Amino acid sequence: MNKIALLIFSIISFSIVAPVYAGGAKNTHPCYDVADCKTEASKKEFSQCIKKNKEVANANLECAAFRKDKAAYMSNHGISGVDALFN
Repeated sequence: MNKIALLIFSIISFSIVAPVYAGGAKNTHPCYDVADCKTEASKKEFSQCIKKNKEVANANLECAAFRKDKAAYMSNHGISGVDALFN
């Protein structure tokens, strides 16, 4: 019985935590080549890296356009949503 309870607890815990640790940016992300941010393992870390390297991000025309108006950029490029840019 304890093994079943532990298994259920593990499954529930993983399903709650897994989305938080979603993978890093795909190479199709407009800011993928900014600094060394592509090595970041999660969406949150990637975003923090882009913000930290704001000048480099603004120098990249695609990234700057994306950061200025994400909704318009995604609509113009046929991207379904921000999550489509991450693994």
